[in-house]
Amino acid sequence: MKIRCTHNSIRLRLRKSDIAQLLENETIKESLSFGGGISFDFVLSLDKDATETNATYLKNQIIVYLPHSMAYTWSKSTQVSLENYQSLDNDEQLYLLIEKDFPCKDRSEENKDDTFWELTDEEGDKC
Repeated sequence: MKIRCTHNSIRLRLRKSDIAQLLENETIKESLSFGGGISFDFVLSLDKDATETNATYLKNQIIVYLPHSMAYTWSKSTQVSLENYQSLDNDEQLYLLIEKDFPCKDRSEENKDDTFWELTDEEGDKC
């Protein structure tokens, strides 16, 4: 799972194996270690009670919650992404985007087997 963050925006890109793990374990996590026992985690977790994608920050973790039924439907479809604007305090919004990962056309050495190459055009995405 890859994460990209910009001002009030979180984008997660999932490989085929990430989606399989998410459906099996109902959560996936990536960690960034800074040494000395300090780490930052980002987590994608299925939520049976959620009706839309939402996120929170808790104990050095960004946790994005994805409705359980939405994840299963999306995983079996050709739909590329799921998105939501989560309302925050002070009339702000957090944009959440969860995407199937595509191969990069400018990285010829990249193993493309775990990406959704079959959903792209012949050239793929530029990373």
